[in-house]
Amino acid sequence: MDPSRSLKLIVACICLLGLLACEKKYSGTVNVSSHTWLKGKKIFVDPGHGGTASRDGFRAGPGGLTEEEVNLDVCLQLGKLLEAAGATVKLSRVKDVDIPLPQRVAAAQEFAPDLLVSVHHNGTMRRMDGVNYPCVLIWGSREVSPASFDFASLLLGEFHRIMDERGSVLSDFSVFPETGSMMLRETHNLCPGVIGEGGYFSDERHARHLRDPQYRTHEAEAYYKAVAEYFRRGIPRARAQIDCRVANTGFLQNELQSRTPAITLLLESGYPGVDIDDSTLRVTLDNIPIAASRLRSGKYSVNYGRRLYPGAHRIRFSFSNTRGQSSMIYSLPFHVPVTTGEHDALVQEGTRLVSYYYTAHEGLKMLLAALSMTVTAPDADTLLWRIAQGFTLIGEPAAARYYYSKIFYFYPQSQYHATLRGTAYDHRYPVEYLGRELPFTEECGSCPAARTEREIPVGDPTTGDAEQEKSYLPLEKAKSFLRAFREWISFK
Repeated sequence: MDPSRSLKLIVACICLLGLLACEKKYSGTVNVSSHTWLKGKKIFVDPGHGGTASRDGFRAGPGGLTEEEVNLDVCLQLGKLLEAAGATVKLSRVKDVDIPLPQRVAAAQEFAPDLLVSVHHNGTMRRMDGVNYPCVLIWGSREVSPASFDFASLLLGEFHRIMDERGSVLSDFSVFPETGSMMLRETHNLCPGVIGEGGYFSDERHARHLRDPQYRTHEAEAYYKAVAEYFRRGIPRARAQIDCRVANTGFLQNELQSRTPAITLLLESGYPGVDIDDSTLRVTLDNIPIAASRLRSGKYSVNYGRRLYPGAHRIRFSFSNTRGQSSMIYSLPFHVPVTTGEHDALVQEGTRLVSYYYTAHEGLKMLLAALSMTVTAPDADTLLWRIAQGFTLIGEPAAARYYYSKIFYFYPQSQYHATLRGTAYDHRYPVEYLGRELPFTEECGSCPAARTEREIPVGDPTTGDAEQEKSYLPLEKAKSFLRAFREWISFK
C-alpha cells in the first residue's frame, strides 16, 4: 500500500475517534417521548469555560478532574436529551476549547432562544474543608428576573434530588458585585436564563461523583427534567396594541400621534388551556402603579388616566399564568410630542397637585413627564425631591427611596445633598431595570395622520374638581406638613 495513503487513513481514523469522543451518547433512562411540549422550543446550552485548565490551576480538582470536561460532558448529554424531545438546541462549544464570553453572548443573541442554561461547577480555596453544595444564579434579582427565578427554583430542586447537600438560588451580583455575570447580563432581556453550579469539583468526595459517567448522566437528567417542567408550566408572553399611529422616523422612539390612545396588552399563558392569573398583573407608568382592565381572556386595557402628558414615558408590566409561572418584565417605551410652554405648565401644575393625596397621582405623572425633558437642568434635583415626596404620599416608599437616592448619587451639588447624607452609602448607587422592550402594533383602522393636541389641565376655581379640592385643602396641608416634618426628622 502507498505509504502516503496509509498515513491518510491513520489520520482519518484518529479524527473519527476524536469526534466520537466528543459525541457523548446519552445512556440514561428518561423517557423523552412524553414531553411533547418541548417540540420546537429553542434552548441555548453553554458549557462553562473550556480550554484553560492547562494554564488555570483553579479549574482542576482532585485526581486531575477539570471543571471544563465535566461541564462539556453534561451539556452534550443534555443536548441529546432535548433534541430527542424535539427541541432545537445550540451549544456554545462542543469540544474543549476556549470560547470568549463575548462570542458566546453573540451566539446566544443570534440564536434567540426561549431559555438559556449555562452549566458550571464550583470551586473554592477551602479545598480541605469539604465544601460542597449546589446553587443556581440568576441575573439581578427575583424582582427583575422573575421568569429566570422560576426556572432556577426548579433546577435547584432537581439538584437536591441527586445531591445530599442543600443549596439556594442567588443573584449573580452575589458573585460579581459590580455588574453581575456577562453571560446573564448581556442576555437578560433576551430570555430567561441561569448559571447552574452543580456542586464543587474541588471537593474530594464530590469530585469522585463527577468522575463517574453515570453521575454525569444523572446531572444531565436533572437539567433536562427542570427544563421539561419549566416549559410544561407554560412560558408567558406578551404583545401590545395601540389605536394610533406610532412614528419611528426621527430622533424620538415610538412617537405617539395621539395623547389619548387606547393601549391594549395581549397576554399569553404559554400553554393551551392555561389562563392568566389576573391578580398577578402589575402595570406601571413611569414607576407609578396604574390599573389594567380585563376585556376578555388574555386581553387587557391599560388605564393610564385621562391623557398622556408630553415627554418620554415607559409602561412596564409583568404577570403570571394560573400555573404560577412568571413572565419576564416587559417594557413599552414611547414619547408624546412637546409644544411650546408645556414643560413649564407641567412643572407648575404638577407641583400643586403632587402636594395633596387625592391629586398626587396626577401630579406625579406631570412632574415625571417634565423631568424626562430636562434631566440635566439646574432644577432637576428639585423635581426629583417633589417626585420622591409624591411617591411617599401615595404609599410607594420604595419608589420614594429610589428617587431620593438618585438625588444623592447623580446630583452631587444638589441643595438636598447634605440633607440626604447619612441615608445613602458612597459606593452603591441606584440602577433602574427597564425590562424587555416590546414594539407597539398599530390596530387603529383609519388612524388620523396628524397628532391630536391636548392642553395640560390647569386648576380653574370654577370647576367641580377645584371646589372639591378646596373642601379638603386645610386637611391636606396639615397632612403635608406632618409628612415633611417626619421626613426631616428621619434624615437627621
